[in-house]
Amino acid sequence: MKKAARIFYIDNLRIFLIALVVLHHLSITYGASGDWYYNEVEGDTFTTLILTGFTASNQSFFMGLFFLISAYFTRISLERKPIGTFVKDRLIRLGIPLIIFYFLLSPLTIYMRLWLVEGVDYNFIEYVREHQGFGFGPMWFVETLIYFSFIYVVYRLIFRNKKAPSTNPPAFPKPLTIILAALTISAVSFIVRLWFPLGSSLGGTGLQLPYFPQYIAMLVFGILIAKYNWFERITYRQGLRWFLIAQFYILIVFPITFYFGTKEFGIEPFAGGWNWQALTLAVWEQLTGFSIMIGLIGIFKQRFSEQGKWAKQLSGAAYAVYIIHPVVIVTLSSVLKDWGVYPALKFILIAPIALFLCFGIGILIKKIPLVNKVV
Repeated sequence: MKKAARIFYIDNLRIFLIALVVLHHLSITYGASGDWYYNEVEGDTFTTLILTGFTASNQSFFMGLFFLISAYFTRISLERKPIGTFVKDRLIRLGIPLIIFYFLLSPLTIYMRLWLVEGVDYNFIEYVREHQGFGFGPMWFVETLIYFSFIYVVYRLIFRNKKAPSTNPPAFPKPLTIILAALTISAVSFIVRLWFPLGSSLGGTGLQLPYFPQYIAMLVFGILIAKYNWFERITYRQGLRWFLIAQFYILIVFPITFYFGTKEFGIEPFAGGWNWQALTLAVWEQLTGFSIMIGLIGIFKQRFSEQGKWAKQLSGAAYAVYIIHPVVIVTLSSVLKDWGVYPALKFILIAPIALFLCFGIGILIKKIPLVNKVV
């Protein structure tokens, strides 16, 4: 079986997205709205606006783009491998890290905060025995990919060879079609958040249902993109245009919406309910998210389509970084808890240290025999 050639611009895009995941969670530590293992400060109005704007912008697209890319390669992988081999590979690459995080890294992350911030006097083994601390944390993404992979396998088994391959695949969707798709997902998201507001998850699974309308859509779109080779249809000019449109949503629309939407009841109305804040956020998320996703793909195809030695190591370590970043940044921020710096500035100063540690440890993990076969 011939090994697939690397698509360097997607590898480089993964590096960027993983870095955003690290910074996203670090920003919640220092004042952005959201829940994380360690929330050091609530932040003042300026810090909250800046960091929440950053996390809201990330949330509009980065996990959706992860799902889209994952679905894209899922279809390609299943076309090149026997179904049994594909399932085995998925169980190893997704299942083993998920188990390790759930039973080891999740409780370790919580324990590091308790030990370094709250000064508990019991050791890690005692903590696990008495409190457990088991959980999926950010690995809900990997958990979801396991469900998706097996659902897609069943789909392929049922509908295999039902249709002859198309000799005239459809063109990349026009802007109006993309906008209508974004608005449709906005409407579904608004409705879902009437019952599952932002911040809620499904039982002990960690699945964040308020965002799942976009995630499910991106999984479907990823399959279609692979089927019709749509990535290659996105030009640099298209990407730049969509990216600039996204900056209008982020730099103009979001601050205005945040200012007027929080004047009376704070940030809570945005979480969900029959109000204009929840509706506006749902629409803003999808218009911004679709614009950034298309923009980044077009820009990375043109500007970041090559990979040197260091970029190769960073992209190789990206999955490991995703797995270990919670314990790394919680430990780092807990150690620096007494550093009396303005929260927004503290985030800026600690961010490069967090990225260096996460990717550095990730690169070292990739050098461990057998482990490098999993991550």
